[in-house]
Amino acid sequence: MSTKRLLRQSFGSFFKNWGAYLTLIIVMNLVLNLVIVPLMRWITKVILLLNHIPYISYTNVGWLVTQRPVATLELLVLALVILALVFWQFSFMLLGIEGICHNHDRRLTRVTLKALKSLGHLRFSSFLLFIPYFVIVLPFSNLFLVSPLLAKVQIPTFILEDLANNPGYAALIFIGGLIVTYLAIRFVQVLPLMILNRQRSFQAARSSWHFTRHHTWAYFWRSGVIGLSGVVATLSMSIGLYLLQLQLDKGQNIVAFTGAVVNMAILSIWTQLVAAAVLVVFILMLLHGLEQQVPLDSNEPRLNTALSRSKGVRWLAFSLILVFMAGQVTYNVMYLQGAMLSRPLAISHRGVDDENGVQNTIPALVKTSREKPAYVEMDIHETKDHQFVVMHDENLKALTGVNKAPYQLTLKQLTHLTARENGHHARVPSFDAYLAAAEKHHQRLLVEIKTTPHDSKDMLTRFINRYEDRLLADHDRIHSLDYHVISGLKKHAPKLYVSYILPYNLTFPRTKANAYTMEETTLDDNFVNQAHAENQAVFAWTVDDEDDMQSMIFLNVDGIITDNLSDLQETIKENFDHPSYASRLLIYASQLENDNSEQGN
Repeated sequence: MSTKRLLRQSFGSFFKNWGAYLTLIIVMNLVLNLVIVPLMRWITKVILLLNHIPYISYTNVGWLVTQRPVATLELLVLALVILALVFWQFSFMLLGIEGICHNHDRRLTRVTLKALKSLGHLRFSSFLLFIPYFVIVLPFSNLFLVSPLLAKVQIPTFILEDLANNPGYAALIFIGGLIVTYLAIRFVQVLPLMILNRQRSFQAARSSWHFTRHHTWAYFWRSGVIGLSGVVATLSMSIGLYLLQLQLDKGQNIVAFTGAVVNMAILSIWTQLVAAAVLVVFILMLLHGLEQQVPLDSNEPRLNTALSRSKGVRWLAFSLILVFMAGQVTYNVMYLQGAMLSRPLAISHRGVDDENGVQNTIPALVKTSREKPAYVEMDIHETKDHQFVVMHDENLKALTGVNKAPYQLTLKQLTHLTARENGHHARVPSFDAYLAAAEKHHQRLLVEIKTTPHDSKDMLTRFINRYEDRLLADHDRIHSLDYHVISGLKKHAPKLYVSYILPYNLTFPRTKANAYTMEETTLDDNFVNQAHAENQAVFAWTVDDEDDMQSMIFLNVDGIITDNLSDLQETIKENFDHPSYASRLLIYASQLENDNSEQGN
């Protein structure tokens, strides 16, 4: 079948039964987000509490395996349960969409039971296949088959940025992306074959590889057209409503405010409808394409035409949309009145703004402090003679050309080195000199304590004895990736404000830290809300893109750490300093787009 005909058939099927499709997707999302995901979080929390585990990160994997083997086993079992639930989710969607398309029994209870029954066909080998399958196929189909249960299966942004900055790694990433995309297309029919034709996992993989042998470009093109259609539909509505709001803003405030509330609700509903349509059409495209290769194994009775187009289904869809709209209007009123968000702190990462100096040096600190950041984040290492030097890297070569680590040189040797970056140069400073410069310019600091296995045993004690009073007097704060530093500071210097750095949000930690410094990629509103419920703050790092800044603001984080301080300050100003309703609508549209691309359907 030609691509044009296949897409026309898929879109036609959606519009013919849009009420049933939307009901199916809305119910699925409600079950996932209100029942299954919270339940998985609760079970994880119980496992951590019962086994006295304060947090989970790559930094304590070894400790978990050796010191908490029972908890490790429990977490692995939970991971398998989550994979099974993901399979059930996709089974529910595929069976439901296939049933609606072919006028089979579409009752949600029937579809649910069939999806649960499909779990009985899973074998251990299926889970072995799922892991690479989710890694390879799901990134390609991110606009279509994303599960909130897999929302944290992501590579942190800071890792990708570090790799992309290296030409060799960047080339490997590009080549790897092409290979993954090709493999994703070749294996895109695995789930339909497993769920609808009850094929075993590896048999389905072989069949998918065979069916897509001469259709790789066709699948890629069809998927691109479906995704692009969704983008165009969403963008067109966003621009149209923005232009309308610009006109409304010229009138009386009550008219502009009412228009903004309604326009935001329309935009939100439209975005969800488009996302649902894209998902359904993508799956229908897979099903129609598969039917050309092999008849689907289905013994379901077909319903008569009158029942398949029942007005009741569409009224149910309308009712769910109205309920969603009512909640959305309430949210919009609060958002437009500024009741939902608090102004985040703007924090300069490593004391620079848009490459205006050498990171972690005094000239950059002085220059950046003139822009009035709430804090300047900077890094310290212990030296060979048990002093403290301002340096981020564990090796000096990138900045100074010296292939040594900070612990291998004395403070005097280190402060005689010149660091070079972005066309600037400056001496490597001691922490004492950097702290004195910050005090002189009335600049508060967020001090990251870097640790290595070579640090002295009493490093933290000496730090507390030497700097506690000054840091408290200056209202400075501390954070660290090393949990022993966090626990040690809270025990021996409890008045200091301490934040624990987490590079990955697997589950909410249970610590005595005042705050969490969270890498932005896996940070979500659930983490922020839990932290606020525990009277703990959340700082997002490192957020350099304007869209990501908007996303963090909407998550209501307490602070944002960035390399582009002036851009962040301008973004915060646009959100909080009396923005027009049209501007807020545009910001909201951008956030909706980010939410859909990250969380899926």
